[in-house]
Amino acid sequence: MKKKLISMLLACVMVMGFSPVAAFAADTEIDLMMMDFREVTTDQQGDTWDWDADDKILTLNNFQGVVNMGVREKSSAILLPKDSMLLLEGKENKITTNAYQCNGIYSDGDLIISGDGKLEINIESSSASSIYVNNGVLTIDDEAEINVDVPRFAIYIYDLKSKQTAVSIKDKAKLTFPTDLGEDAVFVITKSGVDPDSIAFDYEEGYDEFDDVIVLSKASAKPEQPEEQPEEQPEEQPEEQPEETPENTYLISIGSKEIKKNGEAAYTADVTPYINDGYTMLPLRALLVLSDPNVDIKWDSPAKTAEITYNGKTFTIVANQETMTKGNESISLATAAEIQEERLFVSLRDWMKIMEIPDTQVSWDAETKTVTLKN
Repeated sequence: MKKKLISMLLACVMVMGFSPVAAFAADTEIDLMMMDFREVTTDQQGDTWDWDADDKILTLNNFQGVVNMGVREKSSAILLPKDSMLLLEGKENKITTNAYQCNGIYSDGDLIISGDGKLEINIESSSASSIYVNNGVLTIDDEAEINVDVPRFAIYIYDLKSKQTAVSIKDKAKLTFPTDLGEDAVFVITKSGVDPDSIAFDYEEGYDEFDDVIVLSKASAKPEQPEEQPEEQPEEQPEEQPEETPENTYLISIGSKEIKKNGEAAYTADVTPYINDGYTMLPLRALLVLSDPNVDIKWDSPAKTAEITYNGKTFTIVANQETMTKGNESISLATAAEIQEERLFVSLRDWMKIMEIPDTQVSWDAETKTVTLKN
């Protein structure tokens, strides 16, 4: 079963858009001037799509669009305003993006996908998502069926507020994606200071053995259990609880070599963290001060390779490669490791994978550019 990942790291690809739309026929390349409805206030219509500006409803009826390489990079094939609806009609809707960091569907707030049609979304870039919702929630209902083929994010919810249901699937709707997406399949980034445990998900996750895919569908209703009356128990003296190990808080700031522990300087690295392409890059060796003391790291300078042994597992990272190995298994990195000032840097997200640190223990303050780790 795939996990719903809630992250506090505000380090994500921001979409870029262009103005008004132009009608086009099926199997047409989407260029810079097409399918951006965020500022369109008049009704528009193409051969296989229709935009209702008053109700903010985009209807796709056997629509097929392709974004080729070099077009709409760091953007999306279809861009919608907040509080909009994508209505699916027909069984042959398809969106394919081959450009770098080009998402399938982007919404600038709450998005509803409805109707009785089907939509296939194929994403080439590992840094893009099939459905991207900025500062809002996603609801899929009616009989809408969405099939996703993407190397990383099936659903990406960015900058979500507290106590919201990030993704809801209702009625007979369903969304499918490859089984190998892991924890990145449904990815949520919360606002700074938001408790990840306050974010909910309203769907049921299942496995389709025939097609080898994960299927998200409406959650089954759970039967109510009758309340049991507690038996009267003789009064007992409370047991003494063992003292809990105090939790430590570490602060790592972009541009500062100093790492703080519980508010005081605890370690000074010889290189400074930085941000590259939206990823927080940290010096690997300096990070060991925040890790288990039994972590072992070996550096092969000619091969530019680091071998990390932790908790009985061995990870191998090679500079400028977008994968690492865990034993004999190859694992995709969020971004390639880099050498700066003769030190190997890895992204915070990839370091968390190696050290098996849950996202609930890490937060990111965009204003101060500071990572907080509680461990």
